[in-house]
Amino acid sequence: MRATSISWLLSGTLFLEFVFSFLSKNPNILLYLFRGFSIAIFPIALTTDWIVAGVERKYWGDIISPGIFYVTSLNLLIIAPAIYAVFLLFVESRGKASALRKQCFLLSLGTLLSSLMGYLTTILPRILLDGNLSFPPLSGSASVIQSVCIFIAIAKYGFLEIRLERIALQLYSKLREGVILLSQNGDLLYWNQSGREMLGLSANSPPPEKLDLSSYLEGFPVKPFARMDFRSKTPKVSAEASVLDIMLPSSQTRFLEVSRSEIPLSGRDKGHVFILRDVTDKKEASEKISLLYSRVVKDLDIAREVQNTITTQAFPESDKYKVYSYFRPYDHVGGDVLNCSETKDGCIEVLFADVSGHGISSAMVAAMASIAFSVVSRRGSPPKEGLLFTNDLLTSVVTQHFISAVYLKYDPSSRMLEYSYAGHHPGLLLRNGEAQEIPGKGGVLLAVGTPILEEYKIVLRPGDRVLFYSDGLFEVRGSKGVPMGNATLIEAVRKLSFQDSENLIRSLVSYSESFGDGVMTDDLTLFCLEIKG
Repeated sequence: MRATSISWLLSGTLFLEFVFSFLSKNPNILLYLFRGFSIAIFPIALTTDWIVAGVERKYWGDIISPGIFYVTSLNLLIIAPAIYAVFLLFVESRGKASALRKQCFLLSLGTLLSSLMGYLTTILPRILLDGNLSFPPLSGSASVIQSVCIFIAIAKYGFLEIRLERIALQLYSKLREGVILLSQNGDLLYWNQSGREMLGLSANSPPPEKLDLSSYLEGFPVKPFARMDFRSKTPKVSAEASVLDIMLPSSQTRFLEVSRSEIPLSGRDKGHVFILRDVTDKKEASEKISLLYSRVVKDLDIAREVQNTITTQAFPESDKYKVYSYFRPYDHVGGDVLNCSETKDGCIEVLFADVSGHGISSAMVAAMASIAFSVVSRRGSPPKEGLLFTNDLLTSVVTQHFISAVYLKYDPSSRMLEYSYAGHHPGLLLRNGEAQEIPGKGGVLLAVGTPILEEYKIVLRPGDRVLFYSDGLFEVRGSKGVPMGNATLIEAVRKLSFQDSENLIRSLVSYSESFGDGVMTDDLTLFCLEIKG
């Protein structure tokens, strides 16, 4: 009976323990003191009459007969812990999110009402009436009020799994990313220091009841989204701002990547958590890269126009021959060279070359080779001398590339084809449905020393076709990584030689693309000289 009559002695310390857990505070000296008082006083109350002297019968029921230390024990173990708990709730709730402040308010209100009613109806009358009560105490009813306030805090705002949630909030406060938690109605439940700074708010600014992100981020949508980039709105300039403040750009303008997720809250509602990342440096770097890339693309377009200008587009026309061609660079510009010119005596000269590598540097060397060809063709030099002249002209300028080439000179009157190879693979002679290699060899241009070249001649017949192509046509790789090879391409030419020259070129390009699954790894250039009767 005595044990049940003194169980209330532990309620104050237990409530203080709850407040420490709710606020995720480490125990301090005061909590240890209250724990010690509870442990010390409880066995005293259990074994002596100093705190509880006995039980009295009143018209409303049985009540405790107070001992000499009854009021002191109540003040020490009930009232003092309650006052300290309310103080902690008030101090810790300042500057926190709206929902947490409301929770602390409900806990404080319930505790104050409970303590006040218990003190006025239980402790104070015993002090004034020498321990006698003439009316029923309301301490039990006061406990009901405190329980109702706690229930409202749990049901409306939710703080189940308090310790884990508070630890999570402490972790969020240390993150560099901004974390903002809103209810479905836009109530601000939580934000960390980084989130405030990214929105342009100072650390001392009071948290608003509701937070509308569209007021801080340009183009923030009403509809749900997973991840988007936004620009923070520039703060309005106050009337007191100086002229210098108005003229200088705001350093608070940021680019933010915002991720949005819907999460269930501990209560009945759902909320939305927004993760903010400052991507200002990334955005500025991306814009600089985009600007640089656009300039490079523009320069490449100009380079392509230049290359198209120096690459022969319109070939000489004659009733004794016809020229067909195909040119497609690997990128905006390429390293293949195809130039053709007609001499005063009616002959045509052709430079078919391939510069090593890709890109702008190869295109520059190709342009130099084209210019050198225009000089050689005006001089009327034989093919071998034309290649040697090109090598001598460029060897002191070009150091990182070499050129494989073939120089052709065709005389329609005699049908004589003179040519010289400089490291280029042999061309093909299509005659009577057969395809055979045009013999010859020679060293590449721009290599170490002067290349060893030879000059060759063959007489063509009506109906013959001379076909030259760059190595990009047969260096494609199949699905298993095996390259096509020149031998496979020659066999394809033999099978397709029944087609006219224009369709033959198209078929060879299609055959190469289909072999490589549409992936080409080099420039494509084809040249076909068809001899008429």
